Amino acid sequence: MRLGHIELFCRDQAATQAFYVDVLGFEETEIQGGNVTWLRLDDADILLRPGRKKATDASYTDSSQALVFYCDDLLDLMERLENSGTKLGEPDGAPDCLTFQDPDGRWIQAVEKF
Repeated sequence: MRLGHIELFCRDQAATQAFYVDVLGFEETEIQGGNVTWLRLDDADILLRPGRKKATDASYTDSSQALVFYCDDLLDLMERLENSGTKLGEPDGAPDCLTFQDPDGRWIQAVEKF
């Protein structure tokens, strides 16, 4: 068995897509059926689908799930997040990581990986 892709349900799919593409650097690879969008980063695929519920977890450590991304330049990512108006969360204990939420309230952690 292997992981195929991750599906994210979005209240505002356009805003979520713009965040993942413009801020996090994903590539849009396909729009399927006019209402779902495939995104790719390296060899990972995410499928954005219409949805209604917004995540409501107050902090990263209170969340029941999170996405974790490895990045080459954490300071650059922090600048892109701040320029996009994304509020950073409290670190989960590790000084070399960022926590933040996407437009649908999903918690994400970014770790600089060498």
